[in-house]
Amino acid sequence: MLNQEFMNTLSPVELQFFQSYAYKLIQEKVTAETQNYENMTGSICECPACHCRYIRKNGTKNHRQRYECKNKDCKHRFFTVTTGTFFYHSKSPYHTWLAFLGCELNHLTLEQEAVVIGRTVTTCFNMRHTLYSAVSKKVMSVSLSGITELDATYTKINLKGTKTKNMPRISKERGKHKTSLLSKNLAGVSHHKVCIITAVDEHDNILYRIGGLGNESTDKYMKYKKNFKNSDKIISDSSKSIRQFAETCHITNDQIPCIAGEQHYTTKEGDSLGDVNELHTELKNLMRKYHGISTRHLQGYLDWITICKKLKYTTEAKRRSYVVYMDTAFLKQMLTTLNICSQPQPVSLYDAYSEYHYGIFGDFNQNQHLS
Repeated sequence: MLNQEFMNTLSPVELQFFQSYAYKLIQEKVTAETQNYENMTGSICECPACHCRYIRKNGTKNHRQRYECKNKDCKHRFFTVTTGTFFYHSKSPYHTWLAFLGCELNHLTLEQEAVVIGRTVTTCFNMRHTLYSAVSKKVMSVSLSGITELDATYTKINLKGTKTKNMPRISKERGKHKTSLLSKNLAGVSHHKVCIITAVDEHDNILYRIGGLGNESTDKYMKYKKNFKNSDKIISDSSKSIRQFAETCHITNDQIPCIAGEQHYTTKEGDSLGDVNELHTELKNLMRKYHGISTRHLQGYLDWITICKKLKYTTEAKRRSYVVYMDTAFLKQMLTTLNICSQPQPVSLYDAYSEYHYGIFGDFNQNQHLS
């Protein structure tokens, strides 16, 4: 493997030789039929299930090398190089995945992606959420440091994709906003809203996580206390819960004043919530483009926005697909195409809708006439 230190020792003519040789290899190896497992064949050194390093080759299946773990207690003794990655259940070749990543980086809809890569909408849906599951691991343990902007935003619970028999409330017709005894329009931030905690530090590290139901509270912020252990100062609005959170964590809190009849967008020290507000705007634009985002999959979309934002700061546009591919290809993803739609809700639907005594939280037939 060539490293930067070695490359710096080469003369211009030697570098040009390597460039021409690499181009020749690209022409030979990177074709329309190049498979994802070919990019990962040199990465097998242990069992992906038990991490035992005593493994051996065990024939081939569908022209792919199989391996056997020598640990007799291992529950998954046979595996391939793609086992556990989001390529395991995928039949799409390398170029198709690169094209798909380009579509995702530009936030195309599933229908648009299906046209671009020549796959069905269902295939694009599965590819999207297995990808999001893998990249979630890259942003899960973010550590914020220095000056950090902190705020919360809210979105309605979206049950898109939920079957009628599993609905806790009346299904809403798109474009119609009728109210009934079982479908209330509550003023302000109610327990029917999902609270999203958002933080951005001075080094462009981003925390974008679901906090829970209802209005922001100190408890919701305390869930992510460990992510703020290196923060020196928190910039926020005049939120009481953020002030209490900052005091608990022994962090300075510089708040934007809230004075009746006056508009203030910066603190007394001139700091603002510009980066946080930009993330909130991107989420709203994405929801509008996708005609809503299912709450079941909301965290995956938040993680993807985070990845795209960091790439925008660090990588030129034409290289971003390759960077995402290399960064995520070897990550173990938590979802498969078999359990995407059965992923648990990140918030309690019982706490949100049990008062209606409808559907899964009541007698469907008795309450149906109330709609």
